[in-house]
Amino acid sequence: MTTTTKPEPLLWLSDSRGIYIPRDFARSFADRAKSVVGVDDEDWAILEEGPDHDWYWDAWTEVLDRATVTDENGVEFTVYQDGDCWLIPRGMEWSDADGFFVWNDDETDNEAEDAT
Repeated sequence: MTTTTKPEPLLWLSDSRGIYIPRDFARSFADRAKSVVGVDDEDWAILEEGPDHDWYWDAWTEVLDRATVTDENGVEFTVYQDGDCWLIPRGMEWSDADGFFVWNDDETDNEAEDAT
């Protein structure tokens, strides 16, 4: 029986950055064309200008709604911000009980049943 570990959420940017989280997110990738899809060039440019741009928060909302970040291992993440900015592995679901994202236990149970 093989045990596969599921990826965990990654704390990307601390809430100590405040209103600059979107700007810093845009600047945080060595090669964002390779690492991030779902964000157009105009939104990247707006975010890089910072919070004084009229469309800054609209561009950030687009990132939160549409961006997919892929790490060097091919793991895909969505972007989530509630204070801190997190990268959430695709497939994790929000848990009201935990107040954060969790892996669905049904998927784990089904994988265990398939292995038997």
